[in-house]
This record gives sequence, C-alpha cells and structure tokens, in this order.
Amino acid sequence: LASCVLLLALLETRMATKKKLSMAEFKALRQSRTLLEQGRALQERGEADAARLDFEKAVAASEFAVEARVALAQSVWDAARSQADLDTTEKLLKEALVAADASGSAQEAAHRAKAAQKLGLLLCQAGKEEEASQLLRSGGFVVRLSSEVLKDQGVPLGTAEKDAERDSILAVINNALPEDVLQHLQQTFEPQAAFWKEHEYYTGRTGYFSYLHSLATPPQSNLEQVIHHLWRVSQRSFPQAAEATHAEWWAHTRPHPSGHQLHFDSDDEGIGGVRNPIVTSVTYLSDGEVGGPTLITNQRLDDEILACRGWLARPKLNRFVVFDGKVLHGVIPGAGYREKAGRRTTLMVAFWREIKGRGSAEEGPGASKAFPVEGATRFTWSEPLRSLRPQWDSLDLPPLGEGGDWLEGVAAVD
Repeated sequence: LASCVLLLALLETRMATKKKLSMAEFKALRQSRTLLEQGRALQERGEADAARLDFEKAVAASEFAVEARVALAQSVWDAARSQADLDTTEKLLKEALVAADASGSAQEAAHRAKAAQKLGLLLCQAGKEEEASQLLRSGGFVVRLSSEVLKDQGVPLGTAEKDAERDSILAVINNALPEDVLQHLQQTFEPQAAFWKEHEYYTGRTGYFSYLHSLATPPQSNLEQVIHHLWRVSQRSFPQAAEATHAEWWAHTRPHPSGHQLHFDSDDEGIGGVRNPIVTSVTYLSDGEVGGPTLITNQRLDDEILACRGWLARPKLNRFVVFDGKVLHGVIPGAGYREKAGRRTTLMVAFWREIKGRGSAEEGPGASKAFPVEGATRFTWSEPLRSLRPQWDSLDLPPLGEGGDWLEGVAAVD
C-alpha cells in the first residue's frame, strides 16, 4: 500500500508545476552536493561504508537532492543484506523521482532518468510487473529481458540431454583451476588489490582496459601459465580455439546488483568495425555466489531478429564458462540480497586468431595493452604475476561436465 501511495504521489507531482527554489532551499541543496562530492571521493577510494554516511547526510540536507538519493539508494542496494535494505532502496529511488519532478533545479532533475532505470530494474526483480511496465514505458523503453531472466529463475538442467545448438555455443566446467592457482588469482584480484587501485577502477572514469599476450611462445610468466591452461581447457569444447595466436584478458569486481550490458566482444570495442574472438571465457574467482549470472544468447551481429534462446551460467567459485566469441552476452544484475558480503570477481580471457596490440599501459589504460615490462613500469600489480612456477607447466585438466544452470526467454514490454 505504501508503495502505491508513493507512486500516486509521483504521478501527481509530475503533473504539478516545478517549484522555484527559495534562497534557503538553494543553500541546503548546495550543502547536499558538497556532502555528495565528499562521499563520491570516499567511494572512489573503495571506502564504501564511509561514503554511505556522507550520502545519508546529503539526502537529509535537502528534499530536492535527487542525485544524492540515487547515490544512497545504490549504496544501500550494493550492500543489501535483507529485504528491509531492498525496501529502503525502492523508497529512496521513488523519492528521487518525486524530487526530480518537483525541483526547479535542472541539474538535479537531470538525474531522473537514472533513478527511473534503477527503480525499473528493482521492480522487475521484485515481481512488481505492472508498476515496472508503467515506469519503463514512461521512459521510452519498448523491450526488456524476461522476468525469469531478471529474477534469475532458470531451470537447472544438470546433466540434461545433448542440445546441438547449446553445445555449439557454450560449455560450463566446474573446478577449472587447481586450488593453488585459484588462490593465487584470488589474492591478485581481491577487491582491495593494487590491480584495481592502480587502474583507478572504482572511480568509474576508467573505460575498458585489457592486456594482450602471444600464444606463439611458451609461457613467460605465471599469468601466461594460467592463460595457457585455460586455452587447453577451452580447446576440449571448442577445438577451433587451437588456431588462436593471442590471448586478451581483463577482469572485473562488482557488487551483487551490478550487471554488464549485453554486447558483442570485439577488437578495440568495435572501433573500425566488429572483429570477434574465436571464443571468450569467464572464470569466477568469487568466494560464494555473489552477483548475477552470465547470460549467453544465440544472437549474432548479423541476425535480423532478437535472440530466441539464452543460457545463464550462475556465479560459482572456480567455475569456467567458455562460449562462441560471436554471440551476444552480458551479466544480469544480481537479484534479491545476499547475507554474506562480497563482490562478483571474474577473470575473462578471449582467444584470437588475429588482433592488434595497442602499446603500453604506461600511456594509459585501454584495449589490448602490453603486459607491464619488469623494471620499466610504475605498476606494482603485475609483480605477483611474473615469476614462472615450474609446478604449473602442465596442470591437470578439469573433468568435463555441464555444471551449469540454464534458462531461455526474452520478453517484450508492450
């Protein structure tokens, strides 16, 4: 009932004339923005709890603080440990919409679309279909993923019968890495590691960045030993991966409700034309089932219709997913809440027949950079990944098996 009352207030506010701020209201909003900026700075340093306190102060400072309410809602959502946290997130986003429609501040009103998009996702995940559809239509959306996808309600197939199309598109393998290799990668890419800080990952200003390695020579580092191992694992399901000459890798660490837009992998993000890898792989390094599943569809770039089938590979520690490099895929935002804290940390490796290297990361982050050169780099994150480990020269391959949960379906908003 409270949700319906707040939605009614939102609709009534949109029909009302925007209010011009008084001098006192303007000063309060300015103070709110100062607190918001302080919180953002803390957030960029990975100090999420301290940032949240400043966001709360920013919201309390002004009833017209739209951006602060969106920031606090996301902070609460990212760390949600209960249904009460999700309810608070929904309330803050609805308050943001009301404030945006009532405020005479164009700067604050500009954040309305972001609030609406976040709220639309949250409502879809909560099964509030009618309310979500109304909000999404008002924002100009005409198509969305099905509720089964957004709520992560796939039907487990386990050791289901063979499916020629599915098996030609992807494979899911559990326990892909030996325990010592897995622990090494977890330490290197743990959320407070130098890798993220030195790439300014948490600022949100760093775009896509990756590193390129040749497969023409034996491994020159323990990272390349891992890459060669994953290459061998990939070839069992996709023999054509043996034709690869280079491996490109990147990594992400994200809170539970954070997803990644559906996209096609391409050299240099498609600049100059789309060029796909042979296969792309994802290795889950997270301890616990945090974050949403990877969605792999049967849609290719030149298809004239949207994907009609898709499969979800849910996060699981040491799970390896490899799929056709030409298909549309992405990460579904994690639904609900998690009682255990953590982030969804993944290592991606794409295997290429042909790809262009693009200089050194010393020039700035970007696609297909060379791995930092020892003794000639300002970075420290690469040091643990250098020295060869003789015991990793010929790692045992994991047993083949599906190991995944799957789901099909895309729904239209009509």
